[in-house]
Amino acid sequence: MSSRAFVASLVAFSLTGCAGMVVTTTKTGLDGKTVVTSSDPAEQARIDAEARENEDYAKAIAAAPRRASQDLIEVAVFETSVSEELSKSVDREKLEAMLLGELSNDPRLRIVPVKGLSSSGLRAGASTEERIDAARGKGISPDVWVFPAVFLSDAVGTSGGKLVSMKAFTVRGDVISAYGTGTSQAEDKGTLFQNEQVVKNTAARTRSVVLDQLGPNLPSREAVAGLQKARMQKKVATIEEQAGILPEDDAQTRLRKILEAAKNGPKPAQAAAQE
Repeated sequence: MSSRAFVASLVAFSLTGCAGMVVTTTKTGLDGKTVVTSSDPAEQARIDAEARENEDYAKAIAAAPRRASQDLIEVAVFETSVSEELSKSVDREKLEAMLLGELSNDPRLRIVPVKGLSSSGLRAGASTEERIDAARGKGISPDVWVFPAVFLSDAVGTSGGKLVSMKAFTVRGDVISAYGTGTSQAEDKGTLFQNEQVVKNTAARTRSVVLDQLGPNLPSREAVAGLQKARMQKKVATIEEQAGILPEDDAQTRLRKILEAAKNGPKPAQAAAQE
């Protein structure tokens, strides 16, 4: 099987009583795209509807008015990942404080440190999506995500007038638009003794990536707020329809119907839990 055809598959099984076993399969290809399928037709319909809704939202974001150059950009910065080989020689707290301070030097950026994530976002091997979901679970909703990392990388230097291979102290920031409108990287490297300058240089390049590369393509906050409000209203309407809620129902009746629907089937329960 060729590498292009390779996919990493995670199969989750759940028992559904007398109906038998439902198999939900998640496949992620080398292109990073994830496809979810289910053996349960009703669950598959829900999955397909969610995928269409996400696609429609992405199209609406792409068509929304862009951010003005003077508008503030909120940047959420995750805790710095330090490689094991540097873990004893690098003061991560000092490095992070320096990085956040340097990123804050531009008044057009509002820097939000991401700390205290849930176990799913902190576990070793957590994906970018899992870490972002964990941050959003804490109410963090920026324009741009930044994932800093410190490690040693291969480099070429000189010794005695000759080119030699060496390990360089490297600081990299993966920069991701929260709206799916772009990604980029900022990086600098040097010797271990140049670590402070390397951090400053990476921070300066990260600011440039946010402001000059991703910034012009960010949707305006007003447009995003309107789209998110419409999206939420649609989800609420779906829950109300599934639960059989009527316009004349009071708040207590609405809640009772949602709870009853949650007991009678997984679909309304899942929707109600999300809301």
